[in-house]
Amino acid sequence: MSFPAKIGVSTASNGKINRELSGPLNMVVSVIAIAMSLYHIYTAVFGTPEWLRHRPLHVCFALVIGFLTYKGSKNKADSTFSVIRDLLFALLAASIYLYIVLNFKRFSLYMFPITKLNSLDYVFIVLTFIFIIEMTRRTTGWALIIVAMIFMGHTLFAKYLPGFLNGPGVQWKNYLSYMFLTSDGLFGSTVNVSASYVFLFVMFGVFMEATGVGHFFIEFASTLTSGLRGGAAKCSVLASGLFGSISGSAVANVYATGTFTIPLMKKAGFEPKFAGATEAVASSGGAIMPPVMGSTAFLIADFIGVSYLTIAKSAIIPAILYYLSLWFFVDMEAQKKGMQKVEKVQVDWKHTLKNSYMMLPIVVIIVVILLGFSVFRAAFLAILTTLVVGFIHDKKSISPKNILKMLDQTGRMSVSIAAPLACASIVVGSIQLTGLGLKLTSMIVHMANGQLWIAMLLTMIITIILGMGLPTPAAYLLVAIFAPSALSQFGVPALTSHMFCFYYAAFSTITPPVAMAAYAGGNLAGANVNKTGFTAMKLGIAAYIIPWIFTFSSALFLEGSAFTIIQAVITALVGIYALAGGVQGLFISKRLNWGLRILLLASALCMIISGTTTDLIGIGLFALVAILTQPWKKGAIEKNA
Repeated sequence: MSFPAKIGVSTASNGKINRELSGPLNMVVSVIAIAMSLYHIYTAVFGTPEWLRHRPLHVCFALVIGFLTYKGSKNKADSTFSVIRDLLFALLAASIYLYIVLNFKRFSLYMFPITKLNSLDYVFIVLTFIFIIEMTRRTTGWALIIVAMIFMGHTLFAKYLPGFLNGPGVQWKNYLSYMFLTSDGLFGSTVNVSASYVFLFVMFGVFMEATGVGHFFIEFASTLTSGLRGGAAKCSVLASGLFGSISGSAVANVYATGTFTIPLMKKAGFEPKFAGATEAVASSGGAIMPPVMGSTAFLIADFIGVSYLTIAKSAIIPAILYYLSLWFFVDMEAQKKGMQKVEKVQVDWKHTLKNSYMMLPIVVIIVVILLGFSVFRAAFLAILTTLVVGFIHDKKSISPKNILKMLDQTGRMSVSIAAPLACASIVVGSIQLTGLGLKLTSMIVHMANGQLWIAMLLTMIITIILGMGLPTPAAYLLVAIFAPSALSQFGVPALTSHMFCFYYAAFSTITPPVAMAAYAGGNLAGANVNKTGFTAMKLGIAAYIIPWIFTFSSALFLEGSAFTIIQAVITALVGIYALAGGVQGLFISKRLNWGLRILLLASALCMIISGTTTDLIGIGLFALVAILTQPWKKGAIEKNA
C-alpha cells in the first residue's frame, strides 16, 4: 500500500503508478471508494453484518475499485480496449455481490457437501476466483498466486500425488462450493481481518498523513536527531519506526517517509544504496514495533487466543533491540565516512511541546486497548481523535472536501491489501479442507529429526520464501496455519512460535531476491536495487537473529524473575552493539581486523543468548576486544586500517 500524491492516481505495492484517472471515470471510482470507507465506518459503529453479507462486499468493493485503478499490464499506454475491458470486469465484480444478495437465503442454508448448486452458481464462483487471482497479480505479482495454485492443485489432485502429499482429493464442484459458501473458505478469516481492523488502520494511516499528524512524526524525529553524527539517517530510523507501526506496509512506509529522508541521507554523504537500505530496514521494522505493529499483532492475538497487550509486551524488547542495532549501524557508517557531529540546530522545544498533542491518536489506541475494548473500537476512536487533532492543527485539513478525499484515498489504498489477503484465503481454505497443515507440520518435524534448531531453520526458510513480495499479514497467515504447530512439537510455546514466524514474514521485505521494501528504497535513492537489497539484509541482520534468541529464552518477552529479565536485556543491548561493530568492523573509534571482528561477533552472540554462562563469556570477549583496540586512546579512524 502507498500514499498517492493526489486523488485519481493509484500506486501499486511495487511503487509503480497505475492508471491515471480523470473526468467521469475518476468520479465514479471516488464515489465507490468513499462508499466503501463509509460502509466500514458504519460497521465500526453498529457492528458487522453476518459474514456472507459483510466479507464478500468488502472483496467486491476492492475488485471494482482495483479493476478501474490498476492496469492489466506494465505498458505505459492505456488503450481504449483495456479501459473498456476493465470497466466490464468491474461491472461483473459488482454483479458477484448482487448475485449473493439475490440468493442469500439459499446460500445461507448451504451445508457442505450435501447442498447442490446450479450451473449459474458455479459460473459466479469461478468468476470470483479468477477476479481475485487477477487483482492479486495486478497489485502484488505472481508469487502468492503460484503458492495458491499449488495448494489448490493439491486439494483437487491429491490422489495422484506421491508420499505424504497423497490423499483422497476433493471433487472440483465440492471444492468450489466449500470455498465460496463456508466461513472457512474464500471469504474466511483472512478476508475478515482485511474487512475489519486492517481496513480501519489503513484509514487511520491516511487520516494521520492528510491531517499533518504523520508529518509531525518526521519533524519530531528530525528534532531529536538534530546535531547527531549521521543525523539524517538516524532521523529515518526514528521517523520510519514511528510511522511504520501505523501504516502496516513496509513499501508504503518507504515511499511515505523515504521521499523526505533518503535525499537528506544522500546529501549528508551516505551512499545511495546505504540510504535506500536504511529507509527499507527502518520501515520494515514498523511491523514489529508496538503500539500498532501494522495490525498483524491483532491477527496473532486472534489466532492464538491471547490479548493484544500480551503480544505488545512480548514484542517491545525485541523491537527496541532491532532499532538500536540499526542505529548503531548508521552511527558506525557515519564514523567510517568521516562524518562529524554537526552543530545542533537551535530547537524550539516550546513549539515541539505545544504540538505534542498530535501524539494523541496513538495514546488513544493504547488507552482504549488497556481499558479492555476491542481493537476494532480502538482503531475507530483513533480515527476520530485524528480528526479532532487535525482540526486543532489545521482546520482546512478536515474540510468536508478533504475528508471525502481521505475516504476516497482509503478505499483505493485498501485494494493492495484486500486482494492478496483474499488470495491467501485460497491457501488457508485449501489446507483446512484437506488437512494438509497437519502433513506439513509432520514434514517439518520429521525432517528436523528431533532437533529444534533444524525445525526453526526450516520454518525460517519457508516463511521467508512464502512471504516474499507479500504484505506482512498475508505472509504471516500463509505459515501460521502449520509452521507454529511444528515448533510446538518441540515444546515451544504458542506465542513464541507465532512470533518467530511473524518476524520472518515481516522481514521477507528486506530479504533478496524479492526484497520489495529494499527495492523501493533503491528506486527512490537511484541505486542498484539488488545492491540495496543485500545492504538492507546486512543492516537488518539483528532481525534474523533475535527470533532464535527469544525462542530459547523468554526473558526478552519480559517473562521470568526481575533479575533474569534485567540481566537478559542489559547483556542483549551490549550484544547488539557488538553485533553491529563486528559486521561494520568498528569498535567505538577503532577499525577492526578480521580476527577482532570475529571475536566481537562471538561476543555479540554470547551476550544476546540469555544465560549467565554465555553472558560471562560474551563480556569476557568484549573486554578482550576493548583491551586490544584501546578505544579510550584518542585518534582518528584510519581509512585503510
